[in-house]
Amino acid sequence: MWTKFIKIRKDERLSVCLFLLWQLIMHATVIIPYYSVFSRISKDYRKNFLDWFHVSGFDPLTYCVVTDWTTAYDVHRHPLLAFFYYPVYLINQGLMSLLGINCVQFLVAIVLLISSLYAFLLMMRIGKDLLHLSQRESSVLAFLLFSFAYVLLAAISPDHFILSLFLILLVIYVTGKQMAERKPLKRWQTIVFFILTAGVSLNNGLKVLLADLFSKGKRFFHPKNLILVVILPAAAIWSFGLWEYKTFVADSVNTRKAHEKKAVKDEKTKMWKEFSDTTHLKDSKQQTEAFALLWKKHRKAQLKAKYSAPQYAHSGTPVSKQPFLNWTDVTTSRRETLIENLFGESIQLHQKYTLCDVIRDRPVFVRYNWVVNYIVEGLIVLLFLGGIWAGKRSKLMWMCLSFFALDMILHIGLGFGINEVYIMTAHWAYVIPLCIGCLIKSMKGGVRNAITLLTALIAFYLIVYNSALVIFTL
Repeated sequence: MWTKFIKIRKDERLSVCLFLLWQLIMHATVIIPYYSVFSRISKDYRKNFLDWFHVSGFDPLTYCVVTDWTTAYDVHRHPLLAFFYYPVYLINQGLMSLLGINCVQFLVAIVLLISSLYAFLLMMRIGKDLLHLSQRESSVLAFLLFSFAYVLLAAISPDHFILSLFLILLVIYVTGKQMAERKPLKRWQTIVFFILTAGVSLNNGLKVLLADLFSKGKRFFHPKNLILVVILPAAAIWSFGLWEYKTFVADSVNTRKAHEKKAVKDEKTKMWKEFSDTTHLKDSKQQTEAFALLWKKHRKAQLKAKYSAPQYAHSGTPVSKQPFLNWTDVTTSRRETLIENLFGESIQLHQKYTLCDVIRDRPVFVRYNWVVNYIVEGLIVLLFLGGIWAGKRSKLMWMCLSFFALDMILHIGLGFGINEVYIMTAHWAYVIPLCIGCLIKSMKGGVRNAITLLTALIAFYLIVYNSALVIFTL
């Protein structure tokens, strides 16, 4: 089964070759500007990566992990990701010893390239094997997916998103094949998919459970299935995350907090000494009260300066300051988010602030310079909505839309990461070409060819437009 999956079919080879050529050019675009700094073996490797790497809001933490292994990611959100990269770290250690340079960029690029290649293949095969489109039509859908700005960027940036896309498409493909044969997902398949997908990004594990629900229907709620497929794997992943935090993270967090507390205490002691040496007040009670007001004013000014920084100023008001809820946002405009970011920046890069980071130097909302960008956005949304109508009887489409709905509840509803919602595009963008595939499938003759041609022209435009902006910006 797996050899059949890995093998590239004869009718897929032309599309794959074109895709690989494009991806190699884009990877070179990212590697070349940073090579002189990132290839050096340095004790300040982490600082170098974090200070120098700027591709929108993507984090270079994978470079850190592969250079000198640590659980650099948020262990609650990405509990297994650092461990998946451990073999790559070992290879890099061997190459550094042999060659005297840090090969992290090339090794990570290989992982990303393999992930994006098989994500591309899976999107094609979903079109051909599950929607029963032609090879030409399926190739158009696959290229459309990767033409989206933040899928293209995810494929070449050292973050987790392209791994997530590959795993989600694998879940969709396997589940779709099972449903086509009127078979449920096997328990071992669901458990393996959940551990892999949730291990890379915890919230995506829920999509595996939704896939299990669609494949099994009412049988999903059978106590045995709930215990073996839902409760035990979820408990295992969560427990592993807690162990990982206590083992690898807690000490450094406690040390950092202790240093911060000591720094505040030392600053207060220094200020008190300066105040007591210069004050004209003689009474100790009056001195204490006056200094308390001075210190309060000083701390308020510090906090104001801190929260005026972009990473705070560009965040809305959370539902609560409790853990996890403090990531939410109830004030950022949903209307502008949908137009300029969710269906805007996610798909077409803006000409202004290109590849800038909202926590550094980019406003939350940026408008396009050209009206054509909004026309293209409108066409994509219309094709997407038309596809939903055309595929309203497709169980596969509704399963994918449930994945999309989960992300929309999280990002648009609760506002998790809403100020840079486009970063998460790879987690949901596959639903657009899939729905357009349903629209193409429902048509015949000239209308079908016209929709396919329009989709191909949009994909070609986005590939040229987004690639050119990335190349000339980096």
